[in-house]
This record gives sequence, structure tokens and C-alpha cells, in this order.
Amino acid sequence: MASTKPDGIGDRERALGAMKDRRDGKTWAEVADAWGYQDKSTACRAVRRVLERVEGETADDYREVIAARYEALWAKSWEAINTAEAKGQLVGKSQLVASARGVLDSLAKLQGLQASTKSEVTVVTRTAIDSEIEALFGKAGISSGDETTNPQENS
Repeated sequence: MASTKPDGIGDRERALGAMKDRRDGKTWAEVADAWGYQDKSTACRAVRRVLERVEGETADDYREVIAARYEALWAKSWEAINTAEAKGQLVGKSQLVASARGVLDSLAKLQGLQASTKSEVTVVTRTAIDSEIEALFGKAGISSGDETTNPQENS
């Protein structure tokens, strides 16, 4: 693969162009050819580097674009659901509802709105456990000393 870097373009602009082409579905080999990278791994590294440097504003802009696409897809899905309902197409409606839910799930994930699972952790120190066990042994009339008995010795 010959390196034919487009004239008058800086490394950052080239990497941004490569990133957009990759986002649009081109293979790494196609991206490398189009933007003059030596091979597909070089193109991949350039895109990875530019993604690490991309300003938060650019990421927010991209997030907004994707959110707008999801919202448009949701609107179309909702319209199709209502049309299916009006026509009595229950099978089609259930598939549309599943599809619409997937769109909403993706939008929620994009915007960081997934409900986090709540975990409760109780920390009990060994001394507290030991005290409880000792109290239970005392109530049961069992010695709570350090002696251990082997059940086979009593047989």
C-alpha cells in the first residue's frame, strides 16, 4: 500500500477524517488508502490517538447528533406503532414496540440515564461476630472456649 497523504492537510485533520470514514462504515484498509496511511494498523493507531485527544465539546456534539438520530427513530417507531394499532396489526405492533424500546434503551445508555443497581453492604467486624456467637453459645449452655472436639474421638 503506497502512502499518498492528501496535500495540505495536517496530521490531526487527517486522523479526524479517518475517524469519520471509519465511523461511516469504511474498513481500516479503506481508511488507510483514503487518508494515506501506510497500513490499516497505522490508521487505527492514528484514530485511537485522535479519539484520546478529542475535546469534550466534540464528544458532546457527537452525542447530540446521535441523540437526535435516536429521537427521530423513536418518532418513526411511535408513528408506526400507532398506525399498526389503528389497522389491528397486533403481531407487527409487538415487533415495533420491541424495536422502539431498544431505541429508548440505546438513548438512555447514550445519555447515561440507566438506573444503577442499588447495593447495600453491611460490614461486621470479627469481634462483633465473636460476641454474638459467644452470647448464643451461652444461651444454649455450650462452652464458647477455644477447645475443639473431634467428633470421631467421642465415638
